[in-house]
This record gives sequence, C-alpha cells and structure tokens, in this order.
Amino acid sequence: MLWLVLIMLACPCTLGSWGDQTPVYRSCRGDCLEGCRGDSLEAWRAAQPGLERLVGWSCAQDCSYSCMWTTVQVYGEKGRVPQFHGKWPFLRVLGLQEPASVLASALNLAAALHMLGRFVAAVPRGAEMYWVWVFYSLTAINAWVWSVVFHAMDTPTTEALDYFSALLTVLASLLAFALRLAVGRPATQAALATAFLAFYGQHVHHMATVSFDYGYNMKVNVASGGLNCIAWLIWFCVHRADGRHILPGVLGVLLVTSAVLLEVLDFPPIYWVLDSHALWHFATVPLPLLWLRFAAGDALLSEELKQKKKS
Repeated sequence: MLWLVLIMLACPCTLGSWGDQTPVYRSCRGDCLEGCRGDSLEAWRAAQPGLERLVGWSCAQDCSYSCMWTTVQVYGEKGRVPQFHGKWPFLRVLGLQEPASVLASALNLAAALHMLGRFVAAVPRGAEMYWVWVFYSLTAINAWVWSVVFHAMDTPTTEALDYFSALLTVLASLLAFALRLAVGRPATQAALATAFLAFYGQHVHHMATVSFDYGYNMKVNVASGGLNCIAWLIWFCVHRADGRHILPGVLGVLLVTSAVLLEVLDFPPIYWVLDSHALWHFATVPLPLLWLRFAAGDALLSEELKQKKKS
C-alpha cells in the first residue's frame, strides 16, 4: 500500500484527452454553435427534452455532446476511442451525463444516510467520539450528494464542490483517527481539529483562488488517503483484541484500498455507460455499513469502560 502511494505521488500529470483537439470535433462544434443563436436557439429550446432542461444542458453543451459522438464514430472505425476534455465519451441517459456513476453515488449516499441513522440510534450522545463520527458521516453524506450532482452534469462549479467534498471526507476520517488517539485530552483534540480546519481551508483557498491544480489536488488526496489507511490498519492491529467490531473496520479499510485500484483500469465505458470510475463507486457502497459497525462498537466499548471506571 505504501509503495502504491509513493508511486502515485511520483507520477507526473499528463494531458490525456485529444478528441476535443481534432479537426473533426472542432469543425463540427463550430458549425453547430451557429445554431445556438436567434430563432435557431429558440427552436432548439422548444425541442429540448424536459429532463435535459431540468439537469441544465445548454445549447453549446449539446453541441459538444453531439459532436463528440461524431468524432467517436470517425476514429472508432480506426479502433481508437478518443477522450474529450479529460473524459471518456458517455451516453446520456435521462439527461444524466454519467448515469452509472450517478447511480453508484446515489447508492453510496443511501448507505451513508443509513450509517448515520443506525449510529445515532445505537450510541448514546455522551459517548466518546459520538460527535466525531456524526461529523464524519455528515461529510460523507455531503460528498456523495455532490458526487451525484457532478456526475449528472460536469461544470467547473460542480467539479470543484465534488473534489473539495471528497477530500473533506478523507481528512475527516484521518481527523477521527487522531482524535481517537487523543481521547481524554480535550486541549490536544482542539489543537488537532484546528490544524485540520487550517489545512483544509488552505487547500480550498489555493484551489479556488490561486490555481485549480489537478496534480496538486490528486497528490493531496492520495497522500491523505494513504496515510489514513495505514494509520487505521496500525490502530486495528494494536487493538485487535478489543472485540468483534475491529474486523468490520479492517475489512472497510481493505475494501477502500483495493477498490481504488479500479481507477487504474482506465478503459472506454462498457456500452458507453459503465467505466472504471463507476465501478470504483459501486465497490465502495458496502463501506459505510462496515464502518458503522466499527465506529458504533468502538464508541460503545469506550462508554462501557468509562462507566466501569465511575463505578
């Protein structure tokens, strides 16, 4: 796992799309955009399907979509599937840009909501780490909401919110680990939470106002995710005798670590719908259920030990 993290951090950023640079695409889109004005635009709006209007497709984006498939048809005959603006071509379904990833993100959202509900019902509010795990759950719910929105319609705003929310969840898990080590030391916990907010705030500020650097963002995510997995696995090894709740935690970390390897299998979407990124999202659906059992079990164990000390 450590070698994987180091290798990914060492990888330079590359420009992976060429479809939008081809003469076929540029000529097609230029001609199409001529119809996005005046009476032609009004005619396009009148003919636009309601779901696509609801999602927010514009005439210019529709031109990009139709010309993308024209280009795919031309180069597909030569056995080459081009990417466009860093993405594989996807077939729109019900107005959704990446329908498989939308479905997978929605399933993860449902699992995260279920996790929070079960945790709140099982663990008393006064238990150690109760609010930490509630905060983590809320960041996960927020991340999957924006993942659904981003995969439904890719815009600079939805992309940024998806990226920032995903990193927030990774950092929240890492913060939960640090706060778990500092249980019983409120001053240390406050310092850790402050450092967490400062780092995340600096990252968002840099990405939003200085430079939306994909390479920098990827390195921060990989480093945070790798450190998070390694730290929790070490903790599970040390606390392996704490109870049956440790195993779901281990399985959760192993699941997310192995599932991320699906991202390496970058291939053109199957039936123009299912790609490696969607598979990665489908693979993480059980994660909140496993993490719930660990978080609830650990919080209840800490509460039980606290009560014994009092008595």
